[in-house]
Amino acid sequence: MSRAWTGVAAVLLAATLHAGDEPTMEVVLARVAAYVADYQKRLAGIVAEEHYRQNVQTTTRGGRTARQFRELRSDLLLVKPGGEDRWLQFRDVFEVDRKPIRDRDQRLYKLFLDTTPTSRTKAEAIQAESARYNIGPLLRTVNIPILALVFVERSNQPRMKFEKADTGNVRRFAGLAEAKDIWLIEYRELAPGTLIRGDADKDMPSHGRMWIDSATGRILRTELRSEDLVIRAFIDVAYKAEPGLDLLVPGEMRENYVLRRSDEARIDGRASYSRFRQFTVTTTEKPKQ
Repeated sequence: MSRAWTGVAAVLLAATLHAGDEPTMEVVLARVAAYVADYQKRLAGIVAEEHYRQNVQTTTRGGRTARQFRELRSDLLLVKPGGEDRWLQFRDVFEVDRKPIRDRDQRLYKLFLDTTPTSRTKAEAIQAESARYNIGPLLRTVNIPILALVFVERSNQPRMKFEKADTGNVRRFAGLAEAKDIWLIEYRELAPGTLIRGDADKDMPSHGRMWIDSATGRILRTELRSEDLVIRAFIDVAYKAEPGLDLLVPGEMRENYVLRRSDEARIDGRASYSRFRQFTVTTTEKPKQ
């Protein structure tokens, strides 16, 4: 082999090795942050139907046990209220225990059309109104499927500690990412002023795990754990491909809360997501008389 061909072969070999090198954590986190920013924009305006079952078991110190069950159907919509820099996801309940409670889509239409700064107030009112259908002694608004994504937003990454871990069996992600590209990243919130607030608005540090496609930054599954002296919360979300949409969407959310007070309460929930559709609004103006 001539020196010229030897040099070409060496260059090609070096390029091949470089192309096969595993990306650094810094590179992967940058991809994840870019993906989340784009994901929020693309998911906005898409409504999902949520079928949500909740179970509550309360045990008194005397050993008595009480149980509750609730079944909710809701619309989930990602919106950006006027005057705000962040995206917020809202659950708009339209059926409780198989009984309708409102004219479907009406409040979402008003929220979607209203881009004034007061729209956040209206959005928070919807959130509070919907949260009241949750059962159990714990008032919670964190039970939304994309919540964990906030921890890997570019602005929040400096608050966190990230470590790569063993991915385990990745066959469950078949069709979502190449097995060789799947990473498991463990994250832990270290900064004060935590993103999730606990009892009496105190810090409630979070940690968890995310399975991601390191080549694209796409998020395949998230686990989120938050706890303080009063509450322990766990939320697990699996993503799926949805026909007609060029992005991964939440497929199932499982959650568990333990409230440690005089009467210990355990809350379990399971939600599935379907009927994803584009939320479009058409307006017409009547001619002036």
